[in-house]
Amino acid sequence: MSPNITLLVKEALSHQHAGRIGIALSMFEEILKLDPKNPQANFSLGIAAYQNGDVGLAIEMLRKAERKAERKAGKHPQVHQLLGLALMNAGDLAGALKSLKKAVALAPKAADFHAHLGDLYTLKRQPVLARQSFQRALAIDPENGYALVGMGQLDITVGQIDEAVAWFEKAIALGKELPSALHCLTMARTYREEPAELAKIDDLLKQASALPAPEHAHLHWAAGKIHYDLGDTARAAQHYRSARRLRYQSFDQQAHEERIAFMKEVFNEAFFAERTEFEDPSERPVFIFGMPRSGTTLAEQIVSRHSRIASGAEIPYFRLLQQDLGLRGAPSAALENRLKSLGPREFKQFARQYLAELSAIDRRADRVTDKMPHNFEVLWLMSLLFPKAAFIHCIRCPADTCVSLLSHSLSPAHNYAMTQKSLGSYFVAYDGLMKHWEKVLPVRIHTLSYEDLVHNQEKESKALLACTGMDWEEQCLEFYNGDSPVTTFSNLQVRKPMFRSSIGRWKRHKDLLGDLFEALGPLSPTGNK
Repeated sequence: MSPNITLLVKEALSHQHAGRIGIALSMFEEILKLDPKNPQANFSLGIAAYQNGDVGLAIEMLRKAERKAERKAGKHPQVHQLLGLALMNAGDLAGALKSLKKAVALAPKAADFHAHLGDLYTLKRQPVLARQSFQRALAIDPENGYALVGMGQLDITVGQIDEAVAWFEKAIALGKELPSALHCLTMARTYREEPAELAKIDDLLKQASALPAPEHAHLHWAAGKIHYDLGDTARAAQHYRSARRLRYQSFDQQAHEERIAFMKEVFNEAFFAERTEFEDPSERPVFIFGMPRSGTTLAEQIVSRHSRIASGAEIPYFRLLQQDLGLRGAPSAALENRLKSLGPREFKQFARQYLAELSAIDRRADRVTDKMPHNFEVLWLMSLLFPKAAFIHCIRCPADTCVSLLSHSLSPAHNYAMTQKSLGSYFVAYDGLMKHWEKVLPVRIHTLSYEDLVHNQEKESKALLACTGMDWEEQCLEFYNGDSPVTTFSNLQVRKPMFRSSIGRWKRHKDLLGDLFEALGPLSPTGNK
């Protein structure tokens, strides 16, 4: 390493340690142009990218660092830890488990590593293993913030709200993982008067410029939730807007619309007519999809209360396969040829792999749910593979769906929710794609309206079960008593009986939603054209 590069690395690290992540990112990128194999720059750029919410870049850099670490007899457990966290954020839970287990094996006394493994098991809906990992972390360090918050999040997923609040409050009292703990606490409570934690959040926000973007965003989400509960919608919206700017990268709407147009062109009636013999006879999958915050979790909870239906939650198989096939990239003639050249052997392999995923969840259940909302983009493949499966499309008032998306912290992959305009445009593209699928897909799609379900729970629930081919069971009306862990942002709502307060939520925001209504056009409550 030349003296000049050594000095640049030292300067970049000083910016990173001081919380100036954007500056550090730029410097590490320049260093790698001069010295592409610089180990410190690859590792530190991966950390900085992760801190800045750029999970894709983080994974790329940390994979390089991991390969170097393994060549050095695994002497760098932190590399495996950070790669595991990045993969977990990207939804690659199998890859994350492999990396985090390596980190724990190399540093068994590192409480943070056990806590991160607990977070992963929570996402994998393995509460016993999650609790064991958090307990190991707390045995090493009783004040470990990751484990305290993790225990609270775990209790939320299994419906133990009071216990969860106690864990969050303990972390806050100890000053541990404050942004995350405060965010979690505010989501678990409903405020009728100004709480003491609001002053703490405001104090932290005054110093937040030194925080990594995700932690800074947590504080704004927390403040927004409190102000919303207290009736100050305008101030809540300001905090939510700040949180989204910190949470998400900008969204390329044009590229997205080009992808959707490409899919409509390639996956036409002729495409399906020429592929009638590619199917697997299995009836096991119950696909539940639609825009996030449209009622997919509620639908799954109702269905999975049936004695012969298991909850699979959000299975990433089709999303990852979509990426492997190239459908997340730019359209091209080569991509079209690749998609059209897929033959019986590939389809048989896809079906076998997916059914293995369902068996890993529950071998005995007659049906297994898959409620990955964005599977609506992959319906072309799902319908060809499993035409005898149940297909359930969850819909909700577009304005209510969008308001909910604007006020909840989703993963960085949901960056279409960055602004009202980008979200409204994305919703219109989704609606257009669903209309296309309804015309060309060789399967029947059951449409479940959130509003209809709330107003007529028994009728809609019976129709929902009927589309799965299963007989009605009364316990499906008591969806809130289910014991399956729920890891989505609906984990609090689905632990309560049906309520109507979320219907028409947009009306409270109507004076602040001009950009959204304009982007939604005819789909907006005002019917803008």
